[in-house]
Amino acid sequence: MGLEIKENEILANHSTFRIGGPARYFIIVKSKGELMEAIEFAKESGLPFFVLGGGSNILFRDEGYDGIIIKIQNSELKIGNSGVEAGAGVPFGRLINFSIENGLAGLEWGTGIPGTVGGGVAGNCGAYGHSISEFVKSVIVLGENGEIKNYSADECGFVYRGSRFKNPDNREIILEVEFNLEKGDKGKSEKVIQKILEDRKSKIVPYPSTGSIFKNVIIDGLENKDEFLELVPREKIKGGKFPAAWLIENCGLKGKQIGGAKIAEEHCNFIINADVWRATSDNVLELIKLCKQKVREKFNIDLKEEIVIV
Repeated sequence: MGLEIKENEILANHSTFRIGGPARYFIIVKSKGELMEAIEFAKESGLPFFVLGGGSNILFRDEGYDGIIIKIQNSELKIGNSGVEAGAGVPFGRLINFSIENGLAGLEWGTGIPGTVGGGVAGNCGAYGHSISEFVKSVIVLGENGEIKNYSADECGFVYRGSRFKNPDNREIILEVEFNLEKGDKGKSEKVIQKILEDRKSKIVPYPSTGSIFKNVIIDGLENKDEFLELVPREKIKGGKFPAAWLIENCGLKGKQIGGAKIAEEHCNFIINADVWRATSDNVLELIKLCKQKVREKFNIDLKEEIVIV
């Protein structure tokens, strides 16, 4: 086997949260062949495996992972029939820049979103009223038995901040994504990006985090919709969703700190690693539990995590 297999790799080094203990084995793969080798190694060892992208929407536990972490780093980018074809390991920011340089537009809203194409598609990332699923034409995956499958966007089961690929029971691994994009103007796209960067400055939290911890609340999905709308300002509803950050802040939790983890004062849906290398996953999990408890008591709804906990 030509793979480099690391033992006891510290997962904090592979997460934007900078939290997490050692993985029993850690493998970086840059091609379909290497990925299949890594999976075969997992089968032979009898250990579970977890596929990692950019590590931007994940909390690793302090005790680490008693299995195999497979980090996807296939990074091919090319112009396709209707837009761009991107390997799952391509950083989302690189995809945006590549599309603009090639006269294509549509993904500018994703400026500043960390992570990779594969992770973004699995979690149906979004911002500024858009979700990545709007621009997906097809997704090529490696099936559980080593077969290659090609799903249309309609077959991906996209929902708000999720897809069939984020289901923990789904063992398919995203290899490549084809995006539908429009012909654009580089100058106009650059102006849109600059505006987004300026807007994001006020929201940037200068500490390690995973970004939003909880999904925003889908109003039409609430059983107690009328009751909830009596308790919150309706003008905060955007695109049928109510911000989880407002709910957490209005439970008096802004700046609440447990150990080295803290609810960010700049954005209450962010939990930050305020004391890098001292914050633990247990600290974060306690804050998550506290947020859910207080929001449930005051607003009678259950917040749902956007992040993945491993």
